[in-house]
Amino acid sequence: MVALALTASVPLGQEKQEKVPRVRGRCQVCHRDEALEWSKSAHAKAWTSETFAQTTSNRQQKECLHCHAPDRILETGFGKEPTLRAEMVELGVDCVACHQDANEAQHGRLGTKTDAHAVVKNDKFGSVEMCGTCHAKFGTVEELKQTKWASDPDACVTCHMPKVTRKIAITSEKELPAHVHTFLGADPEMFKKGVKVETSVSGDNLVVKLTSVEVGHNFPTGIDHVVAVVDVRVVSGGQEVLTHQTLLADDRARGGSDTRLKPSETRKITVPLQGKKGEAVVRILHKYTREVPDEKAKVLFETKVPIP
Repeated sequence: MVALALTASVPLGQEKQEKVPRVRGRCQVCHRDEALEWSKSAHAKAWTSETFAQTTSNRQQKECLHCHAPDRILETGFGKEPTLRAEMVELGVDCVACHQDANEAQHGRLGTKTDAHAVVKNDKFGSVEMCGTCHAKFGTVEELKQTKWASDPDACVTCHMPKVTRKIAITSEKELPAHVHTFLGADPEMFKKGVKVETSVSGDNLVVKLTSVEVGHNFPTGIDHVVAVVDVRVVSGGQEVLTHQTLLADDRARGGSDTRLKPSETRKITVPLQGKKGEAVVRILHKYTREVPDEKAKVLFETKVPIP
């Protein structure tokens, strides 16, 4: 069925509401909040993103495709390789991919009944097992199993789908506990909650201390072309006088080592100042591919440190 792109009606005097995105089926008609959140997420852009095209030879690497436009994972089963769907792949990981079964019933934790469609209460919905259908492929779930969250089946959604109380659908009579559908990952607010960054000057060195306090996997996690950079630049008199970078990456396939920050790890990075004075700008950069220039990387953290 062709999905409808609807715009909600707006009472006189109020600002125009956001356009409800197109999804497979008609989920967006009733579940507008979820559809709008999803439309801004990496799940929605899983197939169309420039990074995905670049790293898969313009989507020619078949082993990567099925997790970026999966058919209904409830058919193949949680924790098992999904299949690549034949239609509307540009919508990436959408509502139907996660919520709908072979009989077109919609699964969720609440099991709230409605006349709009069949509903199945599924206690495994939103579990680590479910998320691991795609996110276990490059080690993220195995990393989680080594942490204090190993026995928590809700570990993924606790961080990446925060709880919210709201009406599940526009026809709902009361608000219920639900989850935000933005699926945030490499994001400044997420980083702030998960990694503590401390800086200090000791003699002729700047020390940057990273502590993974609330991250249930390596930082960064996932496929090895995703990296992070601890970037330090000393500025004096308006000029950049020193640059120092430390790469956090899994380089084992390249003959190197895995330097990613492990869960609960504290690591000190010592930057020799070489007698330079002024102000140090310390940033944590996240790159979906190693080739991304610093100026186009996502800045997860930034602070300034006086160098007397």
